[in-house]
Amino acid sequence: MNKTLLGLTLTALATTSMLGCNKTEEGATWGAGIGALAGQAIGGDTGGTLIGAGVGALIGGAIGNDQEQQNQRHQQQADGSTIHRTTIHETLNPDGTVTRTGTTTTTSSQTSDGYTGLED
Repeated sequence: MNKTLLGLTLTALATTSMLGCNKTEEGATWGAGIGALAGQAIGGDTGGTLIGAGVGALIGGAIGNDQEQQNQRHQQQADGSTIHRTTIHETLNPDGTVTRTGTTTTTSSQTSDGYTGLED
């Protein structure tokens, strides 16, 4: 009972301590925790736990950093960008040849205020 209560308390403290962290820090924290558990399960000693925590923190931090960069790219794209999409209309003929019947270019603009619409 006491071990369960201690484990739940530590889990709650670890979770609330991650509030305000960026994705890199959050990933490193989760990675370290999962790596420490895996290192303890595999090695069964303190050395295995520390190695698992270190490796997990590196991998988790790298994954979190990648997610953070993707979010930044998405945010940059959504702020004042103009996206052009060109669609090529093609028809497959019965004899296996393809006939192009035209193209359509669609432009959409997005700003931090929201979506501005489509223009042809």
